[in-house]
Amino acid sequence: MIKKQFLKFIVIGVFSTIINYGCFYFLIKVVDINYLTASATGFIAGTLAGYGLNKTWTFGVTNSQDKYIFKYFLVYCISLILSVILLKGLVTMLLIKPEYANVIVIGMTTCTNFLGVKFLVFKR
Repeated sequence: MIKKQFLKFIVIGVFSTIINYGCFYFLIKVVDINYLTASATGFIAGTLAGYGLNKTWTFGVTNSQDKYIFKYFLVYCISLILSVILLKGLVTMLLIKPEYANVIVIGMTTCTNFLGVKFLVFKR
């Protein structure tokens, strides 16, 4: 069961990541804003895109009440804080370009997001 849910989470994650990274890249390359602000904005956009899909498809929650949304966004907010700290460290300490460092950060937060959402938000 957990393997199937994780695979679904990854599929939704790919969709969310495309939105996340697309927003991030657009903001730093076209709008020319700070990479940390762009990363946070992209992260929030990806989170919003994935919520409903994860709720219904990945974890099979069908009730129409959105009693899960606060916990879901709390998990993602904690992840966002950790990802911005990690991104800043990769860029400033290891001198990795923000475009590449953000990919590393997204990969690392995928696992923590899944565990948080599975065991804290949509637990049964």
